[in-house]
Amino acid sequence: MTNHWIDIRNSDCIMIIGSNAAENHPISFKWVTKAIDKGATLISVDPRFTRTSSKAHIYAPIRSGTDIAFIGGIINYCFSNKLYNKEYVVNYTNGAHLINSGYKLNDGLFSGFSRGKRAYDKSSWQYQKGADGIPKRDPSLRDENCVLNLMKKHYSRYTPEMVSKVAGCPKDVFLKVAKAYCDTGKKGKVGTIMYAMGTTQHTHGTQNVRSYALLQLLLGNIGLAGGGINALRGESNVQGSTDHCLLFHIIPGYLKTPRADNVSLKAYLEKWTPKSKDAKSVNYWKNLPKFTVSLLKAFFGKAATNANDFAYAYLPKIEGNYSHIAMFEKMYEGGIKGLFILGQNPAVAGPNARMEKKAMENLDWLVAADLWSTETANFWKGPEANAKKIKTEVFLLPAASSVEKEGSITNSGRWGQWRYKAVNPPGDAKEDLYILSGVFTRLKNLYKKKGGKYPDPILDCAWNYGEHPDPHMVAKEINGYDLKTGKLLANFTKLKSDGTTSSGNWLYSGSYNEDGNMMA
Repeated sequence: MTNHWIDIRNSDCIMIIGSNAAENHPISFKWVTKAIDKGATLISVDPRFTRTSSKAHIYAPIRSGTDIAFIGGIINYCFSNKLYNKEYVVNYTNGAHLINSGYKLNDGLFSGFSRGKRAYDKSSWQYQKGADGIPKRDPSLRDENCVLNLMKKHYSRYTPEMVSKVAGCPKDVFLKVAKAYCDTGKKGKVGTIMYAMGTTQHTHGTQNVRSYALLQLLLGNIGLAGGGINALRGESNVQGSTDHCLLFHIIPGYLKTPRADNVSLKAYLEKWTPKSKDAKSVNYWKNLPKFTVSLLKAFFGKAATNANDFAYAYLPKIEGNYSHIAMFEKMYEGGIKGLFILGQNPAVAGPNARMEKKAMENLDWLVAADLWSTETANFWKGPEANAKKIKTEVFLLPAASSVEKEGSITNSGRWGQWRYKAVNPPGDAKEDLYILSGVFTRLKNLYKKKGGKYPDPILDCAWNYGEHPDPHMVAKEINGYDLKTGKLLANFTKLKSDGTTSSGNWLYSGSYNEDGNMMA
């Protein structure tokens, strides 16, 4: 989310698309009703007439999967009626930047497409640059090659008639939505878009969200109270999970996972540290060296020195796709021998559950840590499974629930919040921290005793919290230390790239400092 749930109350127009917030995210909808009480307009865009729709001033039915056509129509309406916020577009977006004159869009394909390689040469898409290397701009927005005019041309095909034909929304209803929402581009007005899995769980889910972002930027609705692109998460700590690198392509704090060609720390930093020749550019990611070295010091402690590239070589390097679907495809082919699952049930929630259950038959072992026995842990009992032919050994670990463990979560508004244990977990149930720490400690001991092809990254990993890790100590490591004084860092502006600071996640530096637990 770009804004907090509470901030929804400041909106003048709320478009809920791909979400039934009234039922599935009732606390978020509390703030929608606060906005309505102050005169806001609520728009519900959904194939079904939901409880959210029943509270909406405008209900727009669309065919499932036609979000891009619908939003594209609103973008075209915005252009056709000159309702975009010109001052915002010129000063806070790349709308005035000039693109190379060779850029074209013909028959649905951008220029530079190679049919043989099935890939794009993106050189014609790049900015025109001056002698100083800074992209050229046209603040008047008259140049035909400026980003805004190229967008205008691209979206001109999304007429109300086309939208109605593709999306199935009556033309008059679509026009009501377009007018109501584009009015938020006026001075003193602001609109927000709320979405959930109805937007993202498509093969083009990313493009859905990007279309929302384009509309919001045109109207100047990003960075304002009551505006933003606001994803409604299904769990309280989805944001915390992504911040701490749940996804394969990042490491903590949204740092890029090293690629195979990032052979050294220098190569990694040169590849991923953004460079800007514009003196007005904030470019806070120029501090990537500080974030990276401090993370390596948190990972490997005294073993990370300037002489050994701060143990950068210990980090695994990737070359392919390690996402959820790709992982199960590899498992289906027999390329993965073990799977450790915490709080997830892919046998139900996976995009191809039938294939994923079949893939798990090829494992040597499966560990499922959860509150109860899940369909994933019992995949071998399924109607299509033949237990006699399945070699997978399944270990079900009873886990503690949120009220049975202490630690932090990060909510949808990106607030880190500390939760205290209310009761002890029942029976043999254990906290996630206990389970993971136990596995790592035993793994480290095995490497000490038996060695291995490359034991150094495991043996040098600075995880020394014992059998029962204290979540406060782990939170302090995430916050980071001044390694010269031994004191907790005040905030992320104190991080350095010379190896004198550590931080398990630069975003959380300041969350647990010398003043105490700021999340409590």
